[in-house]
Amino acid sequence: MLLAGYLPNIVWSTPLWLALVTTLVGALQGAALGRSPGAMKVDIVGMFVFALFLGLGGGLVRDVLLGSFPVAALQSPWYTAMIVLAVFAMLVIGRLVPINGRVFIALDALTLGLYAAIGTQKAITFHVSVAGAVIVGLFASLSGGVIVSVLQGVRPSLLAPTAPYGLLALGGIALYLALVRVNSEAAALACVAFVVVSRFVTIHFGITSPEVSKLPHPEGRGDGDAS
Repeated sequence: MLLAGYLPNIVWSTPLWLALVTTLVGALQGAALGRSPGAMKVDIVGMFVFALFLGLGGGLVRDVLLGSFPVAALQSPWYTAMIVLAVFAMLVIGRLVPINGRVFIALDALTLGLYAAIGTQKAITFHVSVAGAVIVGLFASLSGGVIVSVLQGVRPSLLAPTAPYGLLALGGIALYLALVRVNSEAAALACVAFVVVSRFVTIHFGITSPEVSKLPHPEGRGDGDAS
């Protein structure tokens, strides 16, 4: 494939620039959440914390699961620089990134897809099983958003019957694993592209994950009966 010659071979090592781009994209999303309208008000430190966890959370969890120490985020000052840059950018142009707008959705999807691909590829370099690579990829792509949601005091979208989120990450990881033996560069691109396109498609057509029906209460017991 002609395109493959211009893509980074992340299956063996993630280029620093790609890791920094992933961090910056996630941090921009986190900083945007800090300025989004809602019940919770945060100061600039709160914005920085949101940017930190969405920018670096996935990578930190990934490296902890794989026992890769010191974690990548501590090996270069550029990771912290990306967080600071994201917060500054959102302070300046935050009004141009509405929480439900296309730019924010794109940032959200890119964060999900990039961390899914990079998390899975790093697991492969550690020679874990296919199931282990899937688990690492899922934790890398989803943990930052879950942590920020908990800090905001809201239920993570991962756990709610909304537009699919975790399922998109899982689909991207499966696609990556299916293609990586053929062409690792194309596999990474396909993973990210699948997540981004699917995220927009599910939101545009109002596709949601089905709600799990609750089991009926045992006969003779009500909601308030704790005996």
